[in-house]
Amino acid sequence: MDSSDPNLTRKPFCSVCGARMRYARSIPRLGANPELVSYECQRCGHVVTRAEDEPS
Repeated sequence: MDSSDPNLTRKPFCSVCGARMRYARSIPRLGANPELVSYECQRCGHVVTRAEDEPS
């Protein structure tokens, strides 16, 4: 991934251990459904999947 990737600036912190999570995968937007993006904590293995808003 290059540094212009918007996911790099929106990576969440892990709610379990507090470490910065890494991008794991995404499911593309389909119709009215938003794009879903998964992040994984390499430290503790916690995974978060969330809907991503359209870039403004």
